[in-house]
Amino acid sequence: MSLSDSSEAELYTGREILSVLGLRRGGVRLVSCPRCGRAGFDVHGFLAKNQDRLMRLSRDITVAVMGCVVNGPGEARNADIGITGAGGRVILFKRGEILKTLDEAEAEEAFWEELEKL
Repeated sequence: MSLSDSSEAELYTGREILSVLGLRRGGVRLVSCPRCGRAGFDVHGFLAKNQDRLMRLSRDITVAVMGCVVNGPGEARNADIGITGAGGRVILFKRGEILKTLDEAEAEEAFWEELEKL
């Protein structure tokens, strides 16, 4: 498999494929959006900063990083924890229920605090 990306990105992709096929259990399952015109949250920026840390977790959880409030708590309602946003505000949700709406500056720390509570 080649993504024309970093070795880490290829490993993450292989790991996700095995998880989706039911051939790998445990660890973080990541659900995220591609880029689209509705995006109000920088999915790719958030993952660039946090994906390595997320993938090092050994906990069996699903994390959703969604680009807009349409795809956030609705489409990712089965995620154990998720983050999305719009208009400079960020929404944290667990299992489809909105937990908090925050300023962008406090979102990353709040995300990790909520993840630790799982």
